[in-house]
Amino acid sequence: HMEMPSSADSWLPRCLFTLVFFQLPAQGSGDTSKFHLVPLGGTAELICPVPLWPDTVPKEVRWLRPSHARSSQAVHVFLNGTDRDEDLMPEYKGRTALVRDAQEGSFILHIRNVTLEDRGQYLCRVLVGTRSREGPVTLQVAVLGSDPYIHVKGYDAGWIQLVCRSMGWFPKPWVEWRDPKGKVLLSLSEAHSLDETGLFQTAVSSRVRDSTLGNVSCTVRNEVVGQEKTTAMVIAAPSPGRLSSSAVALATILPILGLLITLGIWLIWKQRKSKEKLLYEQVMEVENLLEDHAKEKGRLHKALKKLRSELKLKRAAANSGWRRARLHFVAVTLDPDTAHPKLILSEDRRCVRLGDRKRPVPDNPERFDFVVSVLGSEYFTAGCHYWEVYVGEKTKWILGVCSDSVSRKGKVTASPANGHWLVRQSRGNEFEALTSPQTSFRLKEPPKCVGVFLDYEAGVISFYNVTDKSHMYTFTHSFSSPLRPFFEPCLHDGGKNTAPLIICSELQKSEESIVPNQEGKGHANGDVSLKVNPSLLPAQGVEFFPLKDIWPSDLGPALQELKAPSF
Repeated sequence: HMEMPSSADSWLPRCLFTLVFFQLPAQGSGDTSKFHLVPLGGTAELICPVPLWPDTVPKEVRWLRPSHARSSQAVHVFLNGTDRDEDLMPEYKGRTALVRDAQEGSFILHIRNVTLEDRGQYLCRVLVGTRSREGPVTLQVAVLGSDPYIHVKGYDAGWIQLVCRSMGWFPKPWVEWRDPKGKVLLSLSEAHSLDETGLFQTAVSSRVRDSTLGNVSCTVRNEVVGQEKTTAMVIAAPSPGRLSSSAVALATILPILGLLITLGIWLIWKQRKSKEKLLYEQVMEVENLLEDHAKEKGRLHKALKKLRSELKLKRAAANSGWRRARLHFVAVTLDPDTAHPKLILSEDRRCVRLGDRKRPVPDNPERFDFVVSVLGSEYFTAGCHYWEVYVGEKTKWILGVCSDSVSRKGKVTASPANGHWLVRQSRGNEFEALTSPQTSFRLKEPPKCVGVFLDYEAGVISFYNVTDKSHMYTFTHSFSSPLRPFFEPCLHDGGKNTAPLIICSELQKSEESIVPNQEGKGHANGDVSLKVNPSLLPAQGVEFFPLKDIWPSDLGPALQELKAPSF
């Protein structure tokens, strides 16, 4: 509500008032020191800092909150002699009133039920005629904080150190300590800080003698509102004849410490006795073992002799198995209709290597399009069959047998369940049988020539190291469909695996049968020195498909210098 005196009765006084209004000093608009402190929940009276002559009637008086980034910042609007509620900030509606001080000529904004959110800067804007002036006013809210609480910080040389804490005050509170007799205690330290809401939190420390009896109080006071809060802490002294806390602690700790020392000595003695007993038992056990050593020595010699005999028999059995397998030698050739487009086959279809690009070949159903492999032309549905493949110094290869019905298109996981019985060299002297999961094994000597033996009726597929006539691995399975030889020369391995896989056209023979011994004597111990028979290798000048992909010029001499059995 606004109470306004009547305006001047003539046009001339109005002009003079307007002229005087604009000739007043502008110090009010730039004075930022206007500060009003109001208790929380009280009524704020903000005096507009724009000076006016007592009889001046402004066209508009508008109070704003410039710090609020909203579409409407109006707190109170007085326009053409009436208060307006339009476009006011919702939190101020019904809480404000504008009063005119007739003597001072100023406008006072009353804000009822002040809250913490009302804190901050306000702007008073006065419009007289067509000219306006404005000035800022700051409102701060005096707040009574929380009840103080006292806690013991520590104990030092007969002094009890106390700390009094409280929070949520404005402005900065005044703190005082008093002893049980009401005497003011000296504050050792004071710490006042503003929290995130702009209110003060305080911590004031003091100390009293440990002989002090009664209540020690801490009082926190807001001097603006004239209110305070007090908390007391009771300090009780020991009863007459009672030992001090240090004496009680010492009297308690010493017996416990003596008991622990006695217990430790007893445990050490018991542990020493246990070790002596254990050592005696171990000595007796060693003596018994030494007594039994003579008896065990003879049994160990017999067992060792038996193991050597069994090992000799196993070697002989493996050797004889390989020799029996060679009795079923078959000539195997490669089927070009199954070869992956990147594989290059020799004209006699006994050598295969990996090319650098795909060949323009028909995409028939029998051809592998993902797995870089090729099958043999032969189909096996019965009987025993044996063939040998020269791998030389290749670092990776895959050989074996697969079912004629295996998938030729897309990625296929090689395993006996999918019709594959294969062995591969992965790297170095590491080999794997492609079971599920894979079975890894190592060989004493990497093979330069691998023998593959199939006994269809017995369900056996065995692999042999022709180089040292040793057994590599054996698959067992019940076959019911046609089987075919499987070949995969693998990737180039950084140029170390470019050599081809070569199918031997006949059994390889020991060197002693084709190379005369200079001393006229054979190898009595059965060892053989292997050499590649030149007739097993591709003829010089033979080209692989396509015709422009030719074997490296240095491959022939290198293979001729290798030693492998030739029959």
